[in-house]
Amino acid sequence: MSFLKKLFTSTSPKTQSNPTHQSDLLASYKSVPWMTDVRLENVAICLNAGFVPSRSLPTQLERQLRPKIEIAKRLNAIKAMVLWLMIPAKDLADKDILHFVESNELYLFMTEDEKQIFHSSREDEALRNAIGWKFENAWPLAWYFGYVPPDISGQMMTGEQMQEIVFKYKCPLTEKIEDWLGTKEVVPEEELRKHEDLFYCLHNAVRSAQMGGQTVPPGFDPRANGGVIHERRHALTWMLSKGMGWDETDLST
Repeated sequence: MSFLKKLFTSTSPKTQSNPTHQSDLLASYKSVPWMTDVRLENVAICLNAGFVPSRSLPTQLERQLRPKIEIAKRLNAIKAMVLWLMIPAKDLADKDILHFVESNELYLFMTEDEKQIFHSSREDEALRNAIGWKFENAWPLAWYFGYVPPDISGQMMTGEQMQEIVFKYKCPLTEKIEDWLGTKEVVPEEELRKHEDLFYCLHNAVRSAQMGGQTVPPGFDPRANGGVIHERRHALTWMLSKGMGWDETDLST
């Protein structure tokens, strides 16, 4: 499916490396009264990659893991949207995608705008151009079910990665998601929480850069690369926001 490879071209931002400076910065975080070991580990990762999150970020946040079936259905809702827009109707009939969506109640895991995709032309270029951000949402969700951890550089996904997620880490169209889920192991909750905290810190550094701060690596575009961090953080935080809709996810930093 070479069509996915053409969605994006991107370059990897350069990272900065100054061990002495990083050591001094990390020491300043250790002096924060509410600092935790997990946050310090994540700050060290950020600093090593050239991101500088605020020292005032809280470490005790209201986060509650949602049921894994909800995570699976959000992941497969994204799959359905992608297939609708990226696979020609002659190769995959409308009814096959719609049956998958309806039989698995995937509309419950879409926003109102996303639901409208299935009332739109499968040739809609504007929607096709926007669907790439759904892949960035999908990466952390697929990671929860066995895919590689989401990258922190801000580089957009490659076509190969997109294909892997769509065709290897999501439920086949002819199956029920509950049955597919029964064959999958998931990431331990502690690991998920740690990764979400990492992207929380990265997102904070990105937002500071968007307001003019020198808090991201050289070559990192606060808007384009920052958008990638935002979308991946959105999915991670949503997974730990039980009872909240996708658009209700608290993405404050």
